[in-house]
Amino acid sequence: MLEINKGIGKPVEFRGLKGTYLYLSVGIVISSLLLALTLYGLFGLNTYLATLIVIGSALGGIWFCIRLSAKYGVSGLLKLEATRNQPKAILISSANPFAQLRETKRSKSSNRIATAGR
Repeated sequence: MLEINKGIGKPVEFRGLKGTYLYLSVGIVISSLLLALTLYGLFGLNTYLATLIVIGSALGGIWFCIRLSAKYGVSGLLKLEATRNQPKAILISSANPFAQLRETKRSKSSNRIATAGR
């Protein structure tokens, strides 16, 4: 019998590009088409020069995506971005929050349970 849902839970893949990198490369191709419209239509650049610039930028962007996909894996780019957004250090300029924690009162029943185990 054939398995119906054999692709569920796997990332989208096309020629080695998986997940986020596939969507990123599609965005690069679409933006290169917009670049072609801009170079040829608005600026009146030579057709061959505009085509060369667009194809070079599209191939370079896709090559970069393939390199990132091989280096970081499926969700590695998201993990890399998350580590970049973390603070290097947490600086505390006042001890007041910790003093308030120390001054909280505990119930006597929890103290008995804690001392009974000693």
